[in-house]
Amino acid sequence: MPRRASARDARTATPAEHVFTGDDPIRVLLAGPGQGKSTLLRHHLLSASRHLLAPEPDADAPTIAFPVLIRAGDLVGAPLLAPALAHAVTEEYGPFGLSEALTEDFFRHPPRPGARWLVMVDGLDEVPDRTARLALLDRLAREAGTTDTPYRFLVATRPLPGGELARLPRATGHHTLEPFTDDDVRSYVRKRLHALPDADRHVRAFLHGVRRTRLEDLARIPLMTAMLCHLYEADTDRPLPDGRAGVFRSFVELLYEENVHKGVGELHDRAIRTLVDRYQIPEDRRTVEKAAENAREHLPVLIDHLAHERIGGNRAPATAILSAHPHARRPDKVKPPLWDALLASLLRSCGLLAGQGDDVEFLHRTLLEYHAARHATRDPQARMLLFDRLFPAQRLRDRLRRAARRTSGVEPLDPLGLEPSYLGFLLDALLASEEPLAAATLRAMEGLFGSAEITGYHLLKAQLQLGSSLPRPKAARWLTAFATSPDADDRNRVEAAWDLAELEGHLDDGAGLLARLAGDRALHADHRTWAAEILAGLEGHEAAGATLLLRLIEDLAPDPYGVLGAATGLARLAHHGSLGVRLLTECATDPGTEAHLRCMAAHSLTELDGHRESGAALLLDLAQYGSVTAARHLAAMDGLHREDGVGLLTAFAGDTATPPYDRARAAAALAGVAGHADRAARLLTELARESLPGSDSHLTAAERLAELDEEAAADLVRPVVTGRAVHPRNRLRALLLLARSTTHQGEAAPLLGGIAADTTTEAYDRTTAATALADLDGHREEAFALLLGIAGDGGAPVWDRITAASRLAERGDERSAGLLAAFAADPAVPSDVRVRAASSLAMLDGHRAAGLRRLAALAHDPQGAKAQRTAAATSLTTREFYRIRR
Repeated sequence: MPRRASARDARTATPAEHVFTGDDPIRVLLAGPGQGKSTLLRHHLLSASRHLLAPEPDADAPTIAFPVLIRAGDLVGAPLLAPALAHAVTEEYGPFGLSEALTEDFFRHPPRPGARWLVMVDGLDEVPDRTARLALLDRLAREAGTTDTPYRFLVATRPLPGGELARLPRATGHHTLEPFTDDDVRSYVRKRLHALPDADRHVRAFLHGVRRTRLEDLARIPLMTAMLCHLYEADTDRPLPDGRAGVFRSFVELLYEENVHKGVGELHDRAIRTLVDRYQIPEDRRTVEKAAENAREHLPVLIDHLAHERIGGNRAPATAILSAHPHARRPDKVKPPLWDALLASLLRSCGLLAGQGDDVEFLHRTLLEYHAARHATRDPQARMLLFDRLFPAQRLRDRLRRAARRTSGVEPLDPLGLEPSYLGFLLDALLASEEPLAAATLRAMEGLFGSAEITGYHLLKAQLQLGSSLPRPKAARWLTAFATSPDADDRNRVEAAWDLAELEGHLDDGAGLLARLAGDRALHADHRTWAAEILAGLEGHEAAGATLLLRLIEDLAPDPYGVLGAATGLARLAHHGSLGVRLLTECATDPGTEAHLRCMAAHSLTELDGHRESGAALLLDLAQYGSVTAARHLAAMDGLHREDGVGLLTAFAGDTATPPYDRARAAAALAGVAGHADRAARLLTELARESLPGSDSHLTAAERLAELDEEAAADLVRPVVTGRAVHPRNRLRALLLLARSTTHQGEAAPLLGGIAADTTTEAYDRTTAATALADLDGHREEAFALLLGIAGDGGAPVWDRITAASRLAERGDERSAGLLAAFAADPAVPSDVRVRAASSLAMLDGHRAAGLRRLAALAHDPQGAKAQRTAAATSLTTREFYRIRR
C-alpha cells in the first residue's frame, strides 16, 4: 500500500519511500499511534535488502543506503553504536538462519565503498525516561555530524513533548506519515479481501459496516484498518464492533480463539511437561505443575499486569515482573532460569507479544496501552479507584462519600499527564462500566472537556482523532462552546470549528461557525483567512468560502500580508481562483511592493495547478535582481528551475559584491539541495577566510558551515578563541562552534566553564556558555551547578534566570521544577517569562500536567494582554497533544 509523508512546512505530501532516500545525515519520521511507522521501516528493510542483494540491480534506481533496524531502547543502555547494532541484528535474525554472530567491526565501517548504513531507530517515544531520550538524540546528532561517519539515521517516533526534537541539528529533515485517505482505505480493503468469493460484495459490505459503526476516522489509521479487516475475515456475518476499544477487545478475543487452531495449547502443555519432568518426587511434581497451570490459566491477567507495569515505567524483564505476581509466583523448588523460560514460552505464544532479544515486548504500543487500561479497570473496585484518581471531587458530599470508601488519600491521576491513547482506553472502559459509574463518568467529563478551556479542547480533540467512544452530541456541544468562546485564542477556535464540521452530522454547524469566525474583525487576519479557506473546502460550501475571502481582501486592504494570504486562499479554489491568481500576479510584478512580499506571491503561484511556470518565471526575474529568497524557491523546484536556482545561489554565495549575510544565506540554501552540500561547504569556507577573523560575517559563515562539517568550522574559528581584539560575544560564538567539534571539545570546555562562572560577565552569555558545557561529556554536573546558580541569582535579569532554569528542565534536572513553578505563578514577573516558565515545566518529567495547567491559566487570564494569552495558547498547542493541521 503506497503511503505518503509530508515534510515540515510543506503543503504537499510525497511518497513515504522518499524518507529513506537522499543524503541527509539525520531525519525524523513522525506519526501517531497505529499510523504504520514500524511497518514502513520493516517494509523498507525488506525491499531495500532485495534490491541490494539482486545480482543485477537497476542502474536507474536511486542509491540506497544499507538499512539496519534497531529499537531506540536497545541504544539507550549501549555505550557504543557499532556493538549495539551488531547485537541487535544478531538477536533479530539469529532465529532465521544467521549462522554466526555479527561483529561490531562489521558495523564500524561502511558496508561498501561509497555507501553508508541507514540506521533506522524505531520507537524513540517508547523510551520512558525523558533524560535518556534527550541523551540518545544528542548521541545521534554528534554521530551524524562527524566527518566521514559511515551512518545516516532515521528516527521514528510518535510526537514528543515540545523541544525534544530541537536537540537535533537544524538541517534535520522532519517528515510526518500521513493517515490513510478514504481512497487508501478502499484500496487496502480491496487488496486484503480479494481472495474471498465475490470480493467486490465483501468490500462494499465492509465499507458499509465501517460507516454504520461510525469508524470512518478510525479506519484511516492503518493499524485499525488491518485489525478491522482481520475481524471481518474471521466472520463476515458478524457486525464490526463500535469504537476503538471495541475493535481492540474483539481483536484480542479473536487472537485467543485463533490460537486454539494453532496448537498453542499443545505448546503450553509441552512447556509445562518439560518443566515438571525435571522433578521426580511426586510432591514436587504436583507443586510445580500446579504453579505452572495457575500461570497458564491466568495468562490474560498476567499480560494485563505486565502492560500496567510497563506503562508505569518498569523496564525489568517481563519474566521478573510476572514472577512477583501471585498467579505466577515461582515455586521454591524451581530455579529462576527454568521458571523464566516457562513464563517466556507462555507469553511468546499468545500472539500479543514478540521476542525482543532476551525479553518480550508487545507487538504494538497501542496494544500495551489497551491491556494496561484493562488492568486499571479489571473489576468494580479498580474502576471506582480509577474514577476517583482521574476526577477530583468538587462537591463536599462527593468528598465525604469518597472518604467513606477510604480512597481520598490515593494519588491523583491527572489526565493531562497521560498519553492520550492510554487515557482514551481508560475513559472508554469507565463509560462502559456499571450504570452508576458510567453516568458519573459522563458527568465528570463535562468538567474535563466542556469547560471551554484550551486544555479541555486539546484533550477532547485527541480523543476524537483516536476514535474513542465519546458521545457525539456532547462532543459537538463541547466543540461549539470552545469555538465560540471569546476567551479562547483565535487559532484554536478555528480548529475547533473545523473539528465540528468533520463530526458526523454536524457539517453545517461547523460551516456556520467557520463563516462567523472568518467575518469576525476581532480575529487576526491569518486566522480569518484560514477559516474561510477551510469553509471553502467543505462539501457544498465553496461559494460561501470564496465570498468570505473576497470580503477579506477588501477588509484587509491596509495590510498587504493579510491581502496576500486571502488572495492565496482564493487562488486555490477550483471555481473561484481567477481573481486570486490575478492579485498574486499583480503583487509579484509590482516594483513598488516589498521584495519579500513579491517572492511570497510568486512562490504561491508555483504551487497552483496551471500557474507553476508563470510563478517560476517571476521568481527567476526577482532572483536575477538579487533576491536570495527567490533563488532558494527555484532551487526547491525540479528540472530546469532547480538548475536556475542552484546557479543563482552559487553566484550569490561566491560574489564579493553581495552582502556577507546574504552570501551565507545563499550557501546555506544551496546546502539544502541534494548533491550540492560539498559546493556549499567550499563557498562558506571561502567566505569565512575572506572575512576578518572574529567578525560577524566570519562567524556567520562558520556557523552555517558547522551544519555541514563541524570539524572544518572549528578549524576556522580556533584563532578567534585566543584572539585579543575580539568582542566577548563573538569569542563565545567561536567557542560554541569549537565545542561542537569532537576534536576540539577538550579545548572549549575550560573556557566555557570560565565564562559561565564569571559573575562580571553578562548573565545571557554565562547561561549560553553553561548550556554548551552541559552537552560536553564529563561536564554535565559542573554545568548544571552553574545553571542552577544563574537561575537562583536574584540580581540577574529575570529572562536570563528563566533561560537557565529552562535549560536545566530540558536536560531533565528535577531541581529546576521549583524555580519554574515559582516564575510561572508570580504575577510580578513579565508575562512572556511566565509563559516560558510554564512551557518549560511542562517538558519536565513528572511535571507535565502542572506546566500545562499553568499555561492554560495564562491563556485564559482575563487580566492578561492578548499577546500573553496567544503565546500561552500557542505554547500549549505545540505540546503536541494531537495531530495539528496546518
